[in-house]
Amino acid sequence: MSVFVSQFLSEQRKKYSNSNVIMQETSQYHVQHLSTFIMDKSESIATVEDAIKKLKLLDSKDKIWTQEMLLQVTDKSIKLLDSETKEELENFPLATVHHCQTLLNQTRYPSILLLVCQDNEQHKPDIHFFYCDEVEAEMVHADIDSALGDNARGKKMRPQTLKMNQEKMKHHRESIIPASEPRSPGPGVKGRVAATDMKGTRRNAVTQAVCFHSVFVIQQILNCALDDIEIFVARLHKVAEAFAQLSQRNRSKKNKKRGPAEGMLTLRAKPPLEGEFIDCLQKLKLSFNLLAKLKKHIQNPSAAELVHFLFGPLELILQSCGSPELPRVVISPHLSRDTVDFLKGHLTPKEMTIFELLGDGWTRPRADWPKDQCAPLYVPKFRNGWEPPVELFRSSPWETESVLNYKLTTVCFKVLEDDKQWWKLRNRSGQAGYVPYNILDVVKLEDPHASIDPSYSPGAPYSHSQQMDKVNDELLMLITSNKVQQPARNFKVVRQSAVPLTFNSNPAEVTNWLNAKGFSKPTVERLGILTGSQLFSLNKENLKAVCGDEGSRVYSQITVQKAQLEKSRGDTELQEILNKQQEKIASA
Repeated sequence: MSVFVSQFLSEQRKKYSNSNVIMQETSQYHVQHLSTFIMDKSESIATVEDAIKKLKLLDSKDKIWTQEMLLQVTDKSIKLLDSETKEELENFPLATVHHCQTLLNQTRYPSILLLVCQDNEQHKPDIHFFYCDEVEAEMVHADIDSALGDNARGKKMRPQTLKMNQEKMKHHRESIIPASEPRSPGPGVKGRVAATDMKGTRRNAVTQAVCFHSVFVIQQILNCALDDIEIFVARLHKVAEAFAQLSQRNRSKKNKKRGPAEGMLTLRAKPPLEGEFIDCLQKLKLSFNLLAKLKKHIQNPSAAELVHFLFGPLELILQSCGSPELPRVVISPHLSRDTVDFLKGHLTPKEMTIFELLGDGWTRPRADWPKDQCAPLYVPKFRNGWEPPVELFRSSPWETESVLNYKLTTVCFKVLEDDKQWWKLRNRSGQAGYVPYNILDVVKLEDPHASIDPSYSPGAPYSHSQQMDKVNDELLMLITSNKVQQPARNFKVVRQSAVPLTFNSNPAEVTNWLNAKGFSKPTVERLGILTGSQLFSLNKENLKAVCGDEGSRVYSQITVQKAQLEKSRGDTELQEILNKQQEKIASA
């Protein structure tokens, strides 16, 4: 047996021993509270069977949200404690417990304990349902039954029951083995609760995808993020339901004294902390980025369908916050430009209204943020403990786009590649990008303000402080210094569209052509300073270095335009040859 497995078993046994224990007249069991109903004919609950039917109905609709707690039984009462703080939530004297039974294998929660309680001040009894997730419900039932019997008849049958339970618990503790992963998110995994309809719809995302390693890892990250979002949304539903029940009970009360079951409801109605809201909002933003990246790889459901599902939780969080102020301060992680474009292309009018309400932190891609205002690297922490590779986030577009924006500031760089017109550099933060080689100056490490040294040695640090206009000038220098210059074009070109692009186009015409093709604003700004001939001289790598992922599409459009121009040129020259031939025939 490995050290890891041994440690795991030891921790599981320790956890079981701390939650489930019998000491003298006091026994304690770990349970999960499922729901509490008032036996009320107006609510169609006149009997225990009616309450069981309602529980089954809620279970079938994924409307049950669990709450961990400890159930203690003594010779005088049944207590419910907060599993973390051990604060007493409820205290039911044995005289107020009128019925106890088990409900086995009738819902997704296979082992349920049911209690019917009513004190002298209550007009109608409460029916409580608990899922016994670590011990059998029959054990707890036997314990409570023996305590009730001893209390009513003055006998001492409970010590024997406790002894039997103690033996069972000891045997169970010794036989603990690592639990296998469940096939679906049922109650056997603590904290895994069914919250919204998106659960069943998006499960096929992993199995339907193209199984390249990087895509697979991204899908793993996406599914972990969606799991955590589901859990948080379930908690919000649980809080809302408990708050409604608590309010209803308070309205019907004549005094302010805490009534039966209100301790459990108060715990359930406790809203998440602000940090937990922020964590979920960050994972929503991360999910949008991942869906934009996976949009070509997943189907049934598609990335667009999953975006629609995620706007349900996002709207619920906004309602729970009461205003968009908290979501607006969640800048990290940024959204990539591709993500923003993807969302704007698929959101419904209602979703677009919600999206725009969230402010710049959501609607403004990272590439449009000044570098000094960009958020730090975001690496999520998942509830299941899995740690995704940090490098995947560090190199993601939503973390690097501002670097490739070429709005450059002074930092030293290390040269990684220097065999082309554009050199690949890495800064002190580990971020890499391409810049024109001829805007770099050599800086000696001991004197950052030293004069320029024209010599170069690989690996030496370089610095630059040029702004956007300087980069544009150098881009022109790169183009004019290309070894392969375009020949002069002394021919007439037949225009093919209302917004043409030719080798003779000026920068304004290039800008119009780029806009007509639907390229992004940064791409238009970077390439719109060029003439047609200069734009045609750029290769695919040049364009990708300047425009990022959009560079490939620019290159494709330029290639198509070149082909059209060449065809037009050929047609025109052929026509000139035919005309000359016709003139010769006519003169003869």
